[in-house]
Amino acid sequence: MDDDRFTEGILNFAQAARHLRVPEQTFHRWARGYVRGGPLLHVAERRRDALPVTFIALAEAHVLEALRTAGVVPQRIRPALKALQKEFGRQYVLVAPELATDGVDVLWDFHKSKAGQGLIVGGTNQHVIREIVADHMEYIAFGADGFPRQLTLANWQPAKVIVNMDRSFGQPIFEGTGTRVADVAGMMKAGESAETVADEFGLPISSVRAAARILLGVAA
Repeated sequence: MDDDRFTEGILNFAQAARHLRVPEQTFHRWARGYVRGGPLLHVAERRRDALPVTFIALAEAHVLEALRTAGVVPQRIRPALKALQKEFGRQYVLVAPELATDGVDVLWDFHKSKAGQGLIVGGTNQHVIREIVADHMEYIAFGADGFPRQLTLANWQPAKVIVNMDRSFGQPIFEGTGTRVADVAGMMKAGESAETVADEFGLPISSVRAAARILLGVAA
């Protein structure tokens, strides 16, 4: 697909994992596959010095984390994705708008089949899955083509950090100022105080502290 949302890498695995608050090893397995299964995300082709995580892969990982939170086992989801692809008639089913409604029913029915045994953790019910997935889908803004055009990073709240390929080449930015979160974290890493960085970029100090916590793993 000749669309930079699908073809241009914007982050590496470690950066994407931090933005989504997913263990880096988990994100790597989603992107590159497990011993017994292929990848779950549509990352960019391997190229030297190229960033592998595309915008669409980041959005897919955001939804995959919702499924994991809801009790769906990622290692068992590959055959379920095929069922969803058949149902929706599209390849990128993790970011299909229908996932939070019809897709949850497909997953629920599939987990009761022989092929889907072990897909959903015991005790997790259909209502819980739908509620969690629907909540995560609220952070995705869809374009007229039915594919995501903007992702709001849920773990940055109350700061609003968005990813949009039409802004800052897809780098996560603070909405309103357009400041790249990496630039804020960079100043903090260089030793500047949270107050100085907030004044430099015109940001609330809570946003600066969020950057330090999420990207640098330190309190500020």
